[in-house]
Amino acid sequence: MRKHYLLWMILLLSVFKLNAQTYCIPAAGSSNQANYLKNAVFSDQGAFYYDADSYQAYVDNTAKVVTSYPGGTVNVHMEPSTSGSKSYVWIDWNNDGDFDDFYEDPIGPSSYTIVDDIFYVPPTQAPGIYRIRIATGSSIAAPGNPCGSNNSGNFVDFSLKIEANPTCFVPSALTSSNITNSSAAIFWTAPTSAPSIGYEYYYSSSHIVPDASTPATGTSTALSVPVSGLNSFTTYYYYVRSVCGTSDKSAWSLRKTFKTKCDPQTYMFEDFETATTGTGYILNCWDKIISGTGYQAINTASGVNNSKAMYQSASSTANTVIAVLPAFSNVNAGTHWLRFKARVSGTTAGVLDIGYVINDTDASSFVNIQSVNIGNSVFDGYEYSVVIPNTVPANSRLAIRHGGVPSTPVYLDNVYWEPKPTCLTPGNVVLSNITSISITAAWSAPASTPAMGYDIYYSTDSTPPTASTVPNITGITANTYLLQGLNSATTYYIWVRAKCSNTDHSSWTNITSALTLCAPIASLVENFDSYNTGFITNAPCWGKLVTGTGSVNINGTGAYSGTKHIMQRPLTGSSMAILPELSNVNAGTHSLRFRAYCSTNAGIMHIGYITDPANINSFVLIQDLHITNTSYTGASEYIVNIPNTVPATARLAILTDGANLIYYYDDLSWSPTAGLGVNEITAKHDLVVYPNPFTDVINIPGNTEVSSVTIYDTTGRKITELKAPSSSISLKNILQGTYMIKIFFKNGTSKTVKAVKK
Repeated sequence: MRKHYLLWMILLLSVFKLNAQTYCIPAAGSSNQANYLKNAVFSDQGAFYYDADSYQAYVDNTAKVVTSYPGGTVNVHMEPSTSGSKSYVWIDWNNDGDFDDFYEDPIGPSSYTIVDDIFYVPPTQAPGIYRIRIATGSSIAAPGNPCGSNNSGNFVDFSLKIEANPTCFVPSALTSSNITNSSAAIFWTAPTSAPSIGYEYYYSSSHIVPDASTPATGTSTALSVPVSGLNSFTTYYYYVRSVCGTSDKSAWSLRKTFKTKCDPQTYMFEDFETATTGTGYILNCWDKIISGTGYQAINTASGVNNSKAMYQSASSTANTVIAVLPAFSNVNAGTHWLRFKARVSGTTAGVLDIGYVINDTDASSFVNIQSVNIGNSVFDGYEYSVVIPNTVPANSRLAIRHGGVPSTPVYLDNVYWEPKPTCLTPGNVVLSNITSISITAAWSAPASTPAMGYDIYYSTDSTPPTASTVPNITGITANTYLLQGLNSATTYYIWVRAKCSNTDHSSWTNITSALTLCAPIASLVENFDSYNTGFITNAPCWGKLVTGTGSVNINGTGAYSGTKHIMQRPLTGSSMAILPELSNVNAGTHSLRFRAYCSTNAGIMHIGYITDPANINSFVLIQDLHITNTSYTGASEYIVNIPNTVPATARLAILTDGANLIYYYDDLSWSPTAGLGVNEITAKHDLVVYPNPFTDVINIPGNTEVSSVTIYDTTGRKITELKAPSSSISLKNILQGTYMIKIFFKNGTSKTVKAVKK
């Protein structure tokens, strides 16, 4: 009977203990499932590794166990799925089924995304299995609730195994070096109590963690070992453990990894499209060396045709970045070159150093072959190449360095390692001695002088020539040439190539351009629509002078015709627009005409000329125009007859000053003065429109110089406006009724007539 009673009590106590270790299932994820524990590594005398690919509100992963001992230290590494998340760690030290006792929350909540921390095992902790609980989320209170609710994250449970103090301790601080395509060396630090026999190591291309029964790859009595016979471009996981006796071995150390190099290549093309983006990019067979705060990344929408590109940035010689290219078996053959596209992101030129490194982890081993100046901000039309000499060491790797001087960031794309052509491209073209009809082009000869000289292609179109493009000039024997017979005030794009034979030509040089100078013109019609907005100097041959904070700009809204007009504002000083040079400025036969209005009805525009385009004080007044209209509608055309007393070398100018008013003008012309007298103009304006009443079309006499027509209804509401109309005007889209038709004439006057649509 007593035996049965004792058995019953044992069973009952075991049930009570089991119930005491029943843990709550925490509630999580009701509002945000983007934050969860993605990776975790806990290690001491044994380790576990945890990886998650997707969200789960609660994961019971107690099968994963980290081993330690009383007084031990457990290293903790945790990474959440998204930045800005926090993590909290609890341990049920007394196995009572909750986490609310002393020191049962040893970590958290963290104030950072990635957690690298430790916690201590109490020196009196009894051997056994203890539960670890982790909460990860974007918002975790302190103290947290290990049972939830964690609406912005998830929970994961693991196990901590406490064993008696080990007699054989785990090695630490594993590293690797001397990595090649088939070998490496691994190193470690001995534990405080060094093992009497030595160490065992294990490596594998599998991430499966070895256990106590896993056979070691090899042994070592030193703190390092070389490994060989490896596969190229392969990630290896390696571990080390102490051997204190035949049956007394430590747990395997925390794993480390290395990746073997690629086998040497003979050809390469890299456009970075398969590389992961960001600073931690993965780019097969490439390496990088960062010094100080140098920066290198793969960026999207930054390369050729808006593709991916490599981005390099360095602020000084102490903060450089080096992109190390794959190994090439023919790097010192003397038969190849490195060809690539590059650009800067602004207007300041940058520099890339093309060279090689002997040690692909040491920036100081870089040897420069050639520095390449990068001044272009677009890829199209620009390509760079560097011939690699046979003096480069066979065991070196080519490298591209941003040396920090200047600090301009550079984008790199479409990199080739390929045989150099038999006909080498000349150096970049330099343009000089630019006149209104000619440009001098010069270039530097390639390393091998071409037998048949050089070809030149030039165009007003920036589209780069191809191998089949017919050059404008061929067989030039010198490396300087004068291009003649060009148009004034015109941008020309110029390329040069070497001609080694009738069938062997080099690539065309990078695009180069020049704007020919202005030449005096006899007539001018300008509405500013073909130029970029900004300073009026975007219009070739125009100039500007300002004092104070005056401005003269091409504006993109509210033009009289087309899309652009001039906005001139004296602000705190004066502003002047200088017209192109006119060959007949003093003929006494021409007038300056334009449409204009002012921001108020009290504007004054000073029309005159300057004798020195660099001196606003050389202005001489011809006529003041009182600008009383505040829009282009109505009598907005102004005409100034230019007398023959203007010096032949002067340039007409429009000056505004005084009050801070804004002036707008458009459709400017320099043309012969109209020969009509006042009586003739009056007679022409005493006109009728026909038919009246009309059905769909109304006509204006064909010999009338009309600039625009505005249609109003009888209440004065504007129905439509027609600029530069023909003599027959279609009004089929307006309703039947009576309308007022206001006709604006090119001499600045207007007339209103009544018309009826039936």
